Amino acid sequence: MAYLILLDPQVHDQIGALPADSLPLLAEAIGVLELTPWNGPAYNEAKPDSPMRQLDFGQGRGLITYLVLDDQNRVDVLDVTWIG
Repeated sequence: MAYLILLDPQVHDQIGALPADSLPLLAEAIGVLELTPWNGPAYNEAKPDSPMRQLDFGQGRGLITYLVLDDQNRVDVLDVTWIG
């Protein structure tokens, strides 16, 4: 079962600022979040079971910070960073 992906309002602006060649890489990473959001490491290593996670994309040039809400079958994307 796929998770619903919701983007925080600031994420729309962050995605709009990404270089065009990073967008397919981001789309691929979002596809991973839809199916296996728990595969990303914990945002805080001291809390490995935390629903706050991170997933890199673009060979480590991008980072998605997100929250897994299992009870709602949802992933909230909170931040997208590109360090290109």
